[in-house]
Amino acid sequence: MEPNTSEPKNIYLTVEENLAYLKNIFGEGINLVESRYEILENHLPVGLVFIDTISDKELIMRHVLNPLLQSNCSIYQNADGILQYIKTRIISATEIKEITEMSQVLANIMNGDTVLFVEQANSALMIGTRKVEKRSVESPENESTVLGSQESFTDDIKINCSLIIKRLPVPNLKFEEFTVGTLSCTKIKLIWLDGIANNEVINLARSRIQGIDTDNVDGIGVLGELIEDNPLSIFPKYRQTERPDVATRNLTHGRFAIICSNSPFAFIAPIPFWDNFKTMDDYQEKPISSGYLRIVRYISFTFSILISALYLSFVTYNQAIVPPNLALNIAQGREGVPFPSVLELLLLTFFITIIREAGLRMPGSVGYFVGTLAAVVIGQAIVTAGYVSASLIIIVAVSTISSFAISTTTMLYPSRILNYIFIILAGCFGMFGVVCGLAFLLWYLSSLESFGMPYLYPLIPYDKNGISDVFFRARYSVIKTRMKFLSPHNRVRTGDKGIK
Repeated sequence: MEPNTSEPKNIYLTVEENLAYLKNIFGEGINLVESRYEILENHLPVGLVFIDTISDKELIMRHVLNPLLQSNCSIYQNADGILQYIKTRIISATEIKEITEMSQVLANIMNGDTVLFVEQANSALMIGTRKVEKRSVESPENESTVLGSQESFTDDIKINCSLIIKRLPVPNLKFEEFTVGTLSCTKIKLIWLDGIANNEVINLARSRIQGIDTDNVDGIGVLGELIEDNPLSIFPKYRQTERPDVATRNLTHGRFAIICSNSPFAFIAPIPFWDNFKTMDDYQEKPISSGYLRIVRYISFTFSILISALYLSFVTYNQAIVPPNLALNIAQGREGVPFPSVLELLLLTFFITIIREAGLRMPGSVGYFVGTLAAVVIGQAIVTAGYVSASLIIIVAVSTISSFAISTTTMLYPSRILNYIFIILAGCFGMFGVVCGLAFLLWYLSSLESFGMPYLYPLIPYDKNGISDVFFRARYSVIKTRMKFLSPHNRVRTGDKGIK
C-alpha cells in the first residue's frame, strides 16, 4: 500500500466518513468487511471494520458483535464516554485499546485486528482478532540431537517467546519489540537477561535494529545481514538456530537473541568462531565424550578446507613428501587423464556442489535418487572413462562429507568457499601457497568482531576462564564463571560465590 500524503492525522468524527476513507484506501480486492450498526437501543451508530481473510470471524461475532447488539445503557453520555463504556463493560476481548490516528487504524486492520468506530468519538477501539494459521512445535530438522530437547521454533513469534519463557521463567528475562521493514512491518523481539548481558552490547544491538531502513525484512537471514559486523565477510558473526534450548543457553551466558515474525529461527550474538562447532549434545554427554566429538568437528572442518589442497600440492609440487608406493599408485591412477590436476580438482568439486544443490532442491525421494545416481553411476562412469582419477574421487568425497560434520549450517558454505581458495593456492604455489593461505586466514579471523567481541575470543585475546569451553568442555563444577566480555558485572555461574 502506497503512503497517502493526504491521509488525515486523526480519525473522522462520523462513522460514514471513516468507512468511506478506508474503502477508498483498500479498494475492492482485499476482502474488507465494513458493517454499520445502531447499538444501545438504536441510539448510537457504530462501524465495524476488519479484513475477512485474516481476522477470526467467530471471535468477532461472539465477543464483539453479539455483546454490542445486546447491550443497553441507561445513562447516556457523550461519545467518548460511551466509547469507554463499550471498552470496559460490553466487549469481552482480551486485547483492546484506544487509537486516535488513522495510521494506527490502517496498521491494525492489516494486522488482522478489528476496528470499531463510534459516531462523534475522537478515538476508535482496536480489538485483537487476528486469525493465525500456526504449525505445531516440531522436532528440529537441521540441528538434530540425540539427548537434547526435541522442540524447535515455529513461524509464530508468540509461540517462540513462550518456548524461551518456559526455559527461563525469571523476571529479568527482557523482551523489547521493534517493527522493521516499511512494507513488511516485521515484528522482531530483542531478548536478553538483565543483569547478566553486557549493556554496551545490548545498546549496540538496539541501535543497529533502529537503524534498519529497508522495505522488506522477511527472515532472520535478512536481519542478520543488516545488523552484523562486516557483512561482506564469508564468516558468520552470529548464530542462526532453530532450537529454543540453544537460544536460552546462550542467553544465560550473557548473549542476546532476536526472533522475528514469520521465521522459525533465532539470531544469537555475539559469538566467537568456536561456537560454530558446539552442539547441545556436548552439554548432555560426559565431558570426555563431548570433547572427543568436538575435536572430530574441528578436524572435519580442517579436512573440508585443506585435504583437497594438500593432495594437489603433494602430487603437483611436493612429490618428495609422498611415500613412494602411494606416489606410484596415484601416478598409475592418473594415466590417461586429459586434465591437469588443479583443473580436475576444481571441476569435480564444483560438480559435487551441483549435485548437492540439485538433491537439496528436489522433493525428498527424488533428491535421494539424484544423489545416489550421481554418486554411484556418474562417479563410476567418469573414472572408467578416464576423465578423473579414482584417488581424486576419494579426496573430493572426504572433503565434502567432512563439511557436513560442522554443527552449524551457517559455517557450511564458508568451508566450501575456503576449499576453492586453498585449491587455487595449492595449484599455483604448492605447499608454500597453503601455508601462506593459513597464515592469512588466521590473521583475518583475528581481525573480525561480532558486536564488539573479537572473533577468536577467548583464545585471542586469551581468557583463562572462557577457554574451558572451546576445544573441550570442562566439567560443570570447573566452569564457574561467564566470559568477561559477555557478562562483565555478573560472572558467577556456579560454585564459589566469592569469585570475582
